Order: sequence, then C-alpha cells, then structure tokens
Amino acid sequence: MSLIRPKTFLTCAAFCIAPLLALSLLNLRNTLKATRTLALNDLELELSTALRDFEGIESDRKHELLELARSRAMHDYIATAYRFAIVNDPEAVTGRSRSALNAARAKGAQQNAQSFDARHELGNVLGRSRKYYVSIVVFDPSGRPMFVDEKLQTSPEAAIMFQKAQWLFDQFHPDERVWSLGPNEAICAIAKHASRGSVLRCSVPVYTGDKGAQVYALVADIILDELISEATRHWDLPMTVTPSDTRPSQRMAVVLSSDHIVYHTNSALRHQLVGTAIPDFAPVAAAMLSGQSGSQLFRSAAGDEWLAAYAPVKAANVFFSLALNYSRVVAGPRWNAWILVTLSLLLGLGAAFFLTRHLERQRQRMELVNDSVAAIAKGDLSHRLEARSSDDIRPLSENLNLMTAELREQIARETEAQQFQSFVRLSAMLTHDLKNAIEALSLLVSNMELHFDNKEFRADAMKSLNLSTQKLQALVARLSNPITTLSGEHKRPQPVDLVPMLQSVIQMMAEPLRQAHVIEANLPPAVFALVDGERMEKCAENLILNAVEAMAGKKGTLKVEAGNAGPGKVFFSVSDSGVGMSRDFMERHLYRPFATTKRKGVGLGLYTCREVVRANGGTIDIDSKEGAGTTFRVVLPSAPTERTN
Repeated sequence: MSLIRPKTFLTCAAFCIAPLLALSLLNLRNTLKATRTLALNDLELELSTALRDFEGIESDRKHELLELARSRAMHDYIATAYRFAIVNDPEAVTGRSRSALNAARAKGAQQNAQSFDARHELGNVLGRSRKYYVSIVVFDPSGRPMFVDEKLQTSPEAAIMFQKAQWLFDQFHPDERVWSLGPNEAICAIAKHASRGSVLRCSVPVYTGDKGAQVYALVADIILDELISEATRHWDLPMTVTPSDTRPSQRMAVVLSSDHIVYHTNSALRHQLVGTAIPDFAPVAAAMLSGQSGSQLFRSAAGDEWLAAYAPVKAANVFFSLALNYSRVVAGPRWNAWILVTLSLLLGLGAAFFLTRHLERQRQRMELVNDSVAAIAKGDLSHRLEARSSDDIRPLSENLNLMTAELREQIARETEAQQFQSFVRLSAMLTHDLKNAIEALSLLVSNMELHFDNKEFRADAMKSLNLSTQKLQALVARLSNPITTLSGEHKRPQPVDLVPMLQSVIQMMAEPLRQAHVIEANLPPAVFALVDGERMEKCAENLILNAVEAMAGKKGTLKVEAGNAGPGKVFFSVSDSGVGMSRDFMERHLYRPFATTKRKGVGLGLYTCREVVRANGGTIDIDSKEGAGTTFRVVLPSAPTERTN
C-alpha cells in the first residue's frame, strides 16, 4: 500500500469538504432563520390572541357593570339603601321634621323585605363573573361613598350586600369624568388597591328616576390578574415559585403598567419594579413602555436566550408581552443541523481519502508509463510496459509496446537504408576521385604527344605519373578500409603548411596546361593551418580541377593565392576566368550532392570540399558571375608557428 501524499489529500479534501460544508452551514443558517421566523410568527399570533381575549374580557366586564347600573334591582336597592341611611344616620337628615323622619322610617321598614330580593337579583346579574371583582362601591350625586361590597371574592355565592361600616372611603374615589358620561359609557383605568396591588377600576354612571333623575356612580375594582390569566390561559405555564430559582421555563407572559410589573407568569414577581425584579428584561420593557409593537431577543440571568413579542393595550393603558425560551426552541433544529454539518465533514473526509487513493494509483501508473518512455528514449527498445488486464493503462501499455516494436523495425530498416546510402556515397566519392585521377592522366597523355621531346616536360610528366600512381594506391587503400570511409571520420587536425600542398596540386593538375592557360601562384613562403592535410589536399584538387574545367575551350587565367585572413585565421583561394555560375544555381544547388553544371560531372566535389572545410573548423565562400569567372575562398584556423618547429 502506497503512502498518501499530504498535499494531494489536502487538495482533495478542499474540493470534497468545501461544497458539502458550505451547503450544510447554509442549511444551518436557513434552519435557524426559519425556526426563528416560525417561532416569531407563532409568538405574534399568540400575542394577538391574548390581546383580543383581554380586550374581550374587559369589554364583557364593562357590559356587566353597565347592565348592573341600568338594572331595576340596582335602582331599587339604591333607593332602599338611601332610606336606610337616612334612618340610621340622623346627621344625614338634619333640618327635617320629625314627622318626615318617621314617615321615611316607616317607608323604609315597608321596603326592607324588597331590598333582600333586590340583592339576590343583583347577584344574578354578575353571576359567575364575581371572581373578577374585588369590590363594588356606589357614590351619591355629591360624590360621597354610600355603600360598598367587599365580599364578592370571600362569599361568591352570597347576595350583593352594600355596607358602610369598617370601610375607608378616603382611599376610594370615582373618576371625575363619570358624572359627564352617558348611560351607556364607562371609564376603566389601572389603579392601586391596598390588598390587591394593581386593579382595573371601572366607573359607570347610574341614572335613577327619583329626585329629578339624579346621577349616581358605580365604581368596581376588577382583579387584573384574573383578566390577564384568562387572556393568556393558552400561553402561561407554571413558573418557579421564587425568583431565586433560576431553572429555565419554556414560556412566560409579562404585563407592565408604567415601570411596574402588573402581571408575570411567576406570581412572586408581580407588583414590583421591572429594573429590580427582572433586570435582564429591561431592554424589552423600555421598548414596551415607549408604546411600540415588535419583537426582541434578550438573554436571561440563567444564560438562555429568549424571544419576546410585545404590543400595547391603549384602552387599559397596559403593555402586553409574551416570551418563549428561544434557546430551547432552537436547540433541536440547531442540534440536527450541526449533526448534518458533522456528517458532511465526515463524508467529505471519506470522499477525499478515496479520491486521494485513486489519484495516487493513477499517479503510480503514470510514473510507470513515464519510466518506460524514458527508457525507450534512452535507446532501450527492448523495454516493455506490463499492465494487468483490469488496469486503466492497459490500452496505453499495449500501444506503447506496439510503438516500440514498430520503432525497432523502423530503426532496422533505416540502418539498412543508411548502409546502402553509405555504399552509394562511397561509390560516388571513389568514382569522383578516380575521375579526377583519370582526368589528370588524360591531360598528361595529351600533352605528352606534343612535348615528349622536351626533356623538362618528360621530367615533370614522370613526377605527375608518380603522384597519380600514389593517388590510385590511396583509392585502393580506401576500398580496403570501408568502415573509416563510410563513417566520414576525419583525422585529428595537425599543423600543415598550405604552400607546399598547393604547389604540389598545381604541379599535378595545372602545370600540364600551362601552354593553354595562364597559371598564377601568389603564395608566401609559408602558411600554416590546423587541418587534416590529406583531405584538405583533396579539397584543393577539386577546386583547381573545377577551375581548369570551367575554362575549357578557351584560354584563361588560373590564380591560386594564400595568406593571413586575420587573427587566428589563414586562407587560400582559387580563381578562374571561366563561364561562372548563376545566382540561382549558387543559392539552390551549389553545395548539394550530385548537383553539377558539367555534362560528365558527378556533383560531389564542392559538397566534399564544404564538408571537409567545416570539419576542420573553417568556412568556404564563393564569388561568381556568369561569363566573368569564379573565385572560391577557403578560411581555416591558423596553427601557432612555434608548434611547427
């Protein structure tokens, strides 16, 4: 098992984990957002229901009090109670005659039985709604309290009984606006009660027919806790008994009036200041008391996050708020979303691991292919790339092995072709050299017929025959050593004096033609070059022979020169006054093998000269014009003179 490269694994992990992690985190964000939206929608719906129920219950209490104020029983009971007050309170009838007082007492006694029936009828008007009331008070037209009933909670089944004894009237006052209200109007507002804290105090006018339709005032204190509890009965849950118990509850309801807590699900916190009882709720309370409607998050002392929705009840001048433990609500969806994030991370890591293993196997296969190609590139054509039948690189290995086999066959065919071409080239070169030797002998024979009687000529002819014989022997030697000939290898350059070499070539190739042409040799005493002397001599023979043949048929001038060509350079040149060459031929065919302007030429002379000159580190230049002649200039590396001594 191969090792996994950390860089490859990290790259794969980035590509595998990043999309899954991004999607899971996006899902987490959307889940939390959707959960908050749903929770807020439910909270606002519950708040709207609670407000509607509270306003409905408050409206029902107003209608009960209006019905109680309009009832005949209330009117009769007020009249009877007034008469009892006259009888029982002589100060109330100061200035009245004794006969009038007795008449009132007698009439009061006659109606005493009726008053008890009226009490039962008043009790029937309120019915089961008595649980909402703390007390009911009646004020006379002058604003003085007449009667009070505070047994509505302690004796809910008893008849309403108004009394004056043991009641502090100074603590109870009707709303001043009640005297100007119509018979179907009522005024309610939050008020302080000695034992109940905050209550909803409603003032209702009572219009009676006696005494010129005087207006009395019916004032009732309604238990605010009962109203709110009834309105929030679908929302409230049992809370902790004491504020010090910080165990979180799921939901709560809070109602404020000014900066006081009118109602709280935890009864221990009611009727206290917000900043003292629930300081963590202060930001929400500030928004509530400003009369706004909305929602807000706040953090409790226990560390839980709560979501509160709030709205005012303008008719009662109170402010409602319902809150839920948002930490609990979002805990489940958040946990599920984080599980999904974790699973996405694990899935991405697993996918990255398997992808890395796959890439590593592919890399190893490609390394095998690369090693095989490198071995083949180095010349190991016997190398084969082996792969299993199920391997992905099987087709590639088969094609590579097939290509190697074809390459081996191609190289074998090319080797055979090169050997054949070398043989043809050798034949052409030998033919060319043999042709040059025959040409030299032919010139010698033709001149010998004319100048045989000349003793000096016969001496020169013998030298030329001797040189020609040596050249033919060299040709035979080349045939006996074909490897060196075919390879085109050159001897290691040696310091060679070009002047004797050029004089020897002139003697053999040009002197026999001195009668037909002008021969000029402008040579210094010595010109040393670092060359292969034998092959450079062949180059000079080709250039001089080409110059002689270019002047055939007319008298011309052959000029051979040598000398210094600059620092580290020497040259020799061969010029003729022959037919010359066209620019097109020089640019396209001059040095190409087997290209010639001669009818019987082979076309290897100049090609061989150029190759020999290049092999010896020199250059060959040509200057030729049609009808004006040609000059070849060969520049070679010079040899230090001290090495020639």
